[in-house]
Amino acid sequence: MVKVEVMMDEKSLLAKHMLNLKLIKLSWALFFILIGGSWILESMNRIDNTQKWALIYAGSGVILILLNGLRIIWKLNVSKFTIGLGALGVLFGAAKYYALPEFSIWAAVVLIIGIFMLFEVLKK
Repeated sequence: MVKVEVMMDEKSLLAKHMLNLKLIKLSWALFFILIGGSWILESMNRIDNTQKWALIYAGSGVILILLNGLRIIWKLNVSKFTIGLGALGVLFGAAKYYALPEFSIWAAVVLIIGIFMLFEVLKK
C-alpha cells in the first residue's frame, strides 16, 4: 500500500493564514462594537448595569463561537480554548441576565471541560 502525503504549497498556506487573521480582526471589531453599544445603551438608560454585563458576556461568547464556526467552514485550525471561553461567556451571560442567585463560574468551567472531554471520546 502506497502512502500519499498531500502538501500544501506556500501560497495556499499564506492564504489560509491571512484568512485566519481577517477572521480574528473581524472578531475584535465585533467585540468593540458590542462594548461600545452596550455602554451607549446603559448611558441612555435602556439597560441597567447587570443587563449590560450580561450582554457583554453573552455577546463575547457568541462572537468566539462564531469565529470558530467560520474556521470550521473554511477548514482552518479551530481553537478549543476559544470555544470553551465562548461557551462559558454565553452561560455566564445567561446566568447574569436571568439573575440566577447561586450560579458558580467554577461549576460552569468544570461542566465545559467535561463536555470537551466527552466530545474528544466520541470523536475517536
